[in-house]
Amino acid sequence: MYVNYLKSGRLHLGYLDGERLLALDGPLLDAFVGGKLPLVPRSAPVEEEPVTFAPPLMQPRSILCLMRSYRKHAEELGNEPPPAPNFFAKMANTLTGHGAPIVIPADVPGEVHHEGELALVIGAGGKNIPVEDAMEHVWGYTIANDVTARTLQGQLKEKGWPWLAAKSRDTFLPLGPGVVPREKFEDPAEFELEVHVNGELRQQASVSRLLWPVREIVAHASRLYRLAKGDLILTGTPEGVGPILPGDTVSVSIEGLGRLENPVIAE
Repeated sequence: MYVNYLKSGRLHLGYLDGERLLALDGPLLDAFVGGKLPLVPRSAPVEEEPVTFAPPLMQPRSILCLMRSYRKHAEELGNEPPPAPNFFAKMANTLTGHGAPIVIPADVPGEVHHEGELALVIGAGGKNIPVEDAMEHVWGYTIANDVTARTLQGQLKEKGWPWLAAKSRDTFLPLGPGVVPREKFEDPAEFELEVHVNGELRQQASVSRLLWPVREIVAHASRLYRLAKGDLILTGTPEGVGPILPGDTVSVSIEGLGRLENPVIAE
């Protein structure tokens, strides 16, 4: 998979081949969205020194998040699934990379929850995209953790206020480690998602259990909002969400896309 990483104070483009990180020439991964990724030369140098992973997308234009897209997750929080795909948004300040800490702010009351998800990177934008053409607008796949201040979210919902303060705190969207091009996989429904906290399995589901296929999610989003190159669509989380605490380590994995792992700390 292709990644952005930080070394010696500078951001670089790389390719993660198992445990090996290969250094590539060129701008950051964001620059290639919608086009062809660079070939990985056999002679690419291997990064031996410790590096810091950056989010694979540094400044997406928009981050759309599908809500209640797995029936059992909607039910575990006492909600009915919507009749059609429904979205909320997160802000870009939430983005953080693989290995970076999730920081729980001091002013957030009660519980903060993990929500492991498959994320789509849009490569070709458009409005009113036909369902049969929708996958041609997906450039790649990555892993997301839609961290949520759950107690605060409930308080906001009771008042009829937006969820922004519960969803868009700094570091509340770990993303990565990198992006895998769509062409590598015939059908995203085959992805299996797992979330572990301190090694304990919390969430496990096939993406095939989404209430709507990925192509329908993209097409529906484009009817509501004009999609653009570099937009992110988070496809929602299955049941099993639960609290994370300072000192925990959260791991979200999807076979073929790797593992997104982040420690949890207090502000």
